[in-house]
Amino acid sequence: MNPRILALGMPKSRFSINAFLAVTAIATALCIPDIVTRFSTEDRGGAWQLPELS
Repeated sequence: MNPRILALGMPKSRFSINAFLAVTAIATALCIPDIVTRFSTEDRGGAWQLPELS
């Protein structure tokens, strides 16, 4: 993965942190993740096998 793409998720200045929070808030308010998964061609699973805790 490109380090520059990873750096977008780890902002350092106050302005970039606020911008990141605003973009993610808007994306979740508009249900963008649900829309992306609905049109995704690859099934990412979700039925993960979890270990049994005793």
